Amino acid sequence: MAPPKKRPPQGRPGQKRPATGKKPPQARKPAGSAGAAKPAASSAAGAEEEPQKAAETAAEESAAEASAAPTSKSAEERKAKREAARQERIAIARKRQQAKRRKQILIAIVVLIAVGAGVVFAVQRAQGENAAIAAAVEAAGCGPIESFPDELEGKPHLASDETFDGYETNPPTSGVHRGQTAPWGSYREAPDHETLVHNLEHGGVIIHYKDLSDDEIDRVDEFADSHIDGVIAIPNPEIENTIALSAWGHMQECEELNTTAIQGFINDRCNKGPEKIGITCAEE
Repeated sequence: MAPPKKRPPQGRPGQKRPATGKKPPQARKPAGSAGAAKPAASSAAGAEEEPQKAAETAAEESAAEASAAPTSKSAEERKAKREAARQERIAIARKRQQAKRRKQILIAIVVLIAVGAGVVFAVQRAQGENAAIAAAVEAAGCGPIESFPDELEGKPHLASDETFDGYETNPPTSGVHRGQTAPWGSYREAPDHETLVHNLEHGGVIIHYKDLSDDEIDRVDEFADSHIDGVIAIPNPEIENTIALSAWGHMQECEELNTTAIQGFINDRCNKGPEKIGITCAEE
């Protein structure tokens, strides 16, 4: 068994411990010696930096001026480009407006030419129709259209079973009549005069005929039925000539049947009655 280790003897109270190799603390330098040197060094450094800062500021200003000049030039260029673009748009708009006006003028000229041509055609057609009607009137032995302004009698309505034999013309062209009218078209048995006079008052035309052949009767019936309204064809053995055409206050007589001559009378007298209801005498 190994003997126990002995502890080293501790120093007695009052004894100094042997030196351990540490350096003794140094005395602090009096305050103010180093601090006084720093402001002087800062002042010297500041004096050296001022010219450098001035040079840097001047360089920055020169650079700013140099960069500002191109910027100003670029702004002017952009403004000039915008103005040029605006002027170009204005020029294009003016060209379009001028083209539109030329087109409108051209259309107006074409319309005027077409209208003029239509008027000329209509006049020529009317002249041709009038010439054809005049030739047909002469060929059918028709007399002039007679007017009876002094025979325009009053217009009281008769009772439905009342008759009247005091008409001044044959066939009647005006006078008293019943309250109802006859349907437009052709008849093989004629309605009474008291009813037909009311049709005349509405502006209708009545074709009276006698002594026609069957073919001629078919022709006149077909002619009357070809009109939408305003035309009636009836047999009337009491008339003096073969054909008598009556309208309100007017009459024309013909020796022969000629539908072109009859159409001339219709064109002249249709819808001329005192009581207009809007008939047209138009052909279907």
